[in-house]
Amino acid sequence: MSAVKILVTTDGSNLSDKAVDTAIGLAEQVGGSVVGMTAVLTPAPAGGFEDEDPVVKERLEAISRKAAEAEVPCEVIAEHAETVAQGVLACAARCNASYIVMASRGLGTFGALLLGSETQKVLSQAVRPV
Repeated sequence: MSAVKILVTTDGSNLSDKAVDTAIGLAEQVGGSVVGMTAVLTPAPAGGFEDEDPVVKERLEAISRKAAEAEVPCEVIAEHAETVAQGVLACAARCNASYIVMASRGLGTFGALLLGSETQKVLSQAVRPV
């Protein structure tokens, strides 16, 4: 059986910081690793990660720092996609994540109905626990 790999998503918010902390804590408990990702809704830069937007790089570097402090193996990915949900699902499949950890803003039924919820879309389409 392969090691547990936990995909965690971030948008740089305080709420997603809590998701990162949760994912790292879970990885510590099970001896797994973390894949930190952020969805980027623009085409990938020609120069790769070095040419990513500084905000994207900082989001991912924050995950790397937290994982390193906890001595949890970590890789980070800027996932370029048309929607956040598509990015999360594609990244989870490609890295063969065991679990997905992400935050939900808690818009409630009415807000989710009007705006849609990227978390809800991931929950309904994922083939792994979220």
